Amino acid sequence: MSLKELRAPVLTDRFRLEPVSRWRAFRLSYGWTKDTELIRSYTGSAAPRSPWKWYREMTRPNNRTKFAHAIIPHGQDDPIGLHFTEIKPYRSAYLAIVISDRSWWGSQAVQEVRRSMIPHLFANAPVDRLAGYIRARNFSSIFNYQKLGFRHVGTLHRIKQDPVSGEVHDMLIFELFRDEWDKPKEADHA
Repeated sequence: MSLKELRAPVLTDRFRLEPVSRWRAFRLSYGWTKDTELIRSYTGSAAPRSPWKWYREMTRPNNRTKFAHAIIPHGQDDPIGLHFTEIKPYRSAYLAIVISDRSWWGSQAVQEVRRSMIPHLFANAPVDRLAGYIRARNFSSIFNYQKLGFRHVGTLHRIKQDPVSGEVHDMLIFELFRDEWDKPKEADHA
């Protein structure tokens, strides 16, 4: 296994997942802070963020334990979102994805990107467990994780409060182990 491979592009049917630097990830994602629906869905809060505050809050790729890939449709130059991976001890990685171009919402883009990134991570990173933390009201993310075989393994109750709306959020924990991903899918046997 070589983490060098995590810095390589990944191709899907419709996208090129291009590794990006910390600075490029910042430039691509800072605009999200101006879209209250998008940023609330991603972070749980629509609170205003200065560039410096967003830089400190965002996942900053370092190409050792944190990686970001721009999601670029074939034949285009502009990304429609970012996929983040953060490798943690012990043999775990946390995933996050944002499709910032609304014209791609509902197009199965998240599923397609993750279906390519999951085997890429298992093949090239020292991980056996993938996890995601999402707000309990982020129904599309819940559906996406479940469709990929992730299991809900816990809830962090009243863990976060949006300083703008005052709304208190629960966070759901989803996880998927390497051996679960490698199992033949039931649909393959039908």
